[in-house]
Amino acid sequence: MPLNKLSDDYQILLKTIFAECRGEPVLGQKAVAWVIKNRADLNCSYWGGNTIAGVCLHPGQFECWNADRRHLIEEMIRKEPGVYAKIDAWLPTVYLGSDPSGGADYYINPEIEGYPPWTTGCYRLQKIGNHQFYRGK
Repeated sequence: MPLNKLSDDYQILLKTIFAECRGEPVLGQKAVAWVIKNRADLNCSYWGGNTIAGVCLHPGQFECWNADRRHLIEEMIRKEPGVYAKIDAWLPTVYLGSDPSGGADYYINPEIEGYPPWTTGCYRLQKIGNHQFYRGK
């Protein structure tokens, strides 16, 4: 079943994908959406529980929702409405297809973040665009 565009989960997921990876290829954007779903499916309190919104908004998980950055999301949407609309067009059905992340529950941009120590406790999956995807061991 497609995601409900009117739900809080959908609106927060849309803003998260836009803010976190709007410059990435669509496949990479979809992979980030799947990381969020995979975390919600695992229902871990340290990731924000079992809802898409809970995972996206959990403190320290997605930089775009940090207190010092969340105010920038609406500003970015106003500056790039076409990019936002493109994500909104494919996002409702993102979970009807296969998971391009390969079951990832983490991702980073190694060009910016390098390879933090926590990555040694994960399986390295594929790299899509600038993001390296991982699954916890």
